[in-house]
Amino acid sequence: MTTTTGSPPPDGKSVALPGRRLDAIHCLLIPLHKETMLLPNAAVAEVIAYSDPESIPDAPDWLHGWLAWRERKVPLISFEIASGRKVPSDIQGQRIAVLNTLNSNPRVPYIAVLIQDIPKLHLVQPDTVTERNDVNPRQSIAAQLLANGEPVIVPDLDDLEQRVERLRSQ
Repeated sequence: MTTTTGSPPPDGKSVALPGRRLDAIHCLLIPLHKETMLLPNAAVAEVIAYSDPESIPDAPDWLHGWLAWRERKVPLISFEIASGRKVPSDIQGQRIAVLNTLNSNPRVPYIAVLIQDIPKLHLVQPDTVTERNDVNPRQSIAAQLLANGEPVIVPDLDDLEQRVERLRSQ
């Protein structure tokens, strides 16, 4: 249902209208190795079963290779390694989340991330999220938050896209 008058829809949640404040965002909590990623639903194109990527010679350790997805080659990354975390070598992703990039870049329209389980739906409201000040900044992370008291990370999709683009240009 689309609301055009500015009145709330029947479920009581606000809708995003031009010039109006957004009161809630439908998100996914995406389980990684020992941490959880938070993204708006629209940022996730699809969650698929793990499949081995095509390897890339001399790729950095965070880039696992090219994933065949919907007749495209999508870079498959370990977000934890890309953001400076150490991950045991025996940890494999159980699934893959294919993420939409934000800049309409035809060379990198998607980035695939190894994940550990099925994402969970989460409604984010302003009063349920606080920024964490007790953590060190990490590359490719836009924010480190507490969502309903649980630590989550918000990836910097622009940074990841630029890193993949630089590798493609070499």
